[in-house]
Amino acid sequence: MEFYQIAIIVAVVLLLGVVILPLFNRRQFKKLPVDQQVLAIMKQAKKLVFWKNVSNGRTGNLFFVKNKRKILVFPWSLDELGRMVITKENPFDNWDYPEDKAPLNADEIKQAREELYKYSEKSLVKIAFNDPFKEDKTEPEP
Repeated sequence: MEFYQIAIIVAVVLLLGVVILPLFNRRQFKKLPVDQQVLAIMKQAKKLVFWKNVSNGRTGNLFFVKNKRKILVFPWSLDELGRMVITKENPFDNWDYPEDKAPLNADEIKQAREELYKYSEKSLVKIAFNDPFKEDKTEPEP
């Protein structure tokens, strides 16, 4: 076999493995039902706090995984300013996984809020959401 034939075979294998298969896997992941997406994301989580954004164009879901066991799902849509607006009225009411939908305690709410603000700061697309636990620090006018 000539050198150029080996180089072509290696290039095709790399193209297949690096570009085409990951695109196929992402497409298949988006087609899964939300409960199966949750299980797949739990397996992907490598840290105690893990974020995964699953986009479907102008809408999607932002998954927050805590301790590889609990998941909050923030459904979002893009507004006219290009921000991700979380459409859930109270994003910190109950855990979406495990199935029993246990309410978040005060420490979990605080951590989830802080992590969401950190994620928004790092993200190219800013996140807007209704924060029911934000203290209003404006003073009344005299």
